[in-house]
Amino acid sequence: MTPTRFKLGLGLATLLAGTSIAHAIPLSLVAAEPGTLGPQSASAPCIIAGTMCQNPDGFDFTNFVQGGQPPSSFDEDSPEYTISQFPFLTFDIAIDVNTNSAASETLESFSVFVDGAEIYTFTGPSLIGDASNAGNGFGDWLLTSIDLSEFASDATVMFNAVWSGDVAGPESFFLVQVDTPPPVAEPGTLILMGLGLLGLGLLHRRRNSRS
Repeated sequence: MTPTRFKLGLGLATLLAGTSIAHAIPLSLVAAEPGTLGPQSASAPCIIAGTMCQNPDGFDFTNFVQGGQPPSSFDEDSPEYTISQFPFLTFDIAIDVNTNSAASETLESFSVFVDGAEIYTFTGPSLIGDASNAGNGFGDWLLTSIDLSEFASDATVMFNAVWSGDVAGPESFFLVQVDTPPPVAEPGTLILMGLGLLGLGLLHRRRNSRS
């Protein structure tokens, strides 16, 4: 292979590798109406939190304040789960902010990894300290939306959250179930249904004409 072709091949391989990394689905950060998102409970389990959570048996969370007062910046991983452990597979991530300074606390990033690959991602920085109902068990922000229903039951899942500027109590990240819409009928199904209704109508008309 000539040097020019080698360089072109190397450049293409690098471009393809970069493209595959960039395929993580972006998450949106949305402010929640006060007192409507939650509260955190066994039906809305924590994945990362600086407080005790009401999680279902066997669904652990990372308690990042064990051992003392937390610093102002965090880079926290959740425990590693398998798909079969989740109480539901379509959900948002609620963030219960616990701060007394609207000007500082910032969400830097949030990632969802399945079998070690980053599948969903949020990239900040984005201010999250301006919350009106901070630290009461209800979510102040929502990261939307995650769907794990296409993965095998034994696939592993892990979350990572990075935030800074925390000047008061610790935050908590918990799952909020998202109801999936009913499946939309495919065109073939609609055609068959229409033909069936047409046949019933013709049969009814034929019977009426005989009578």
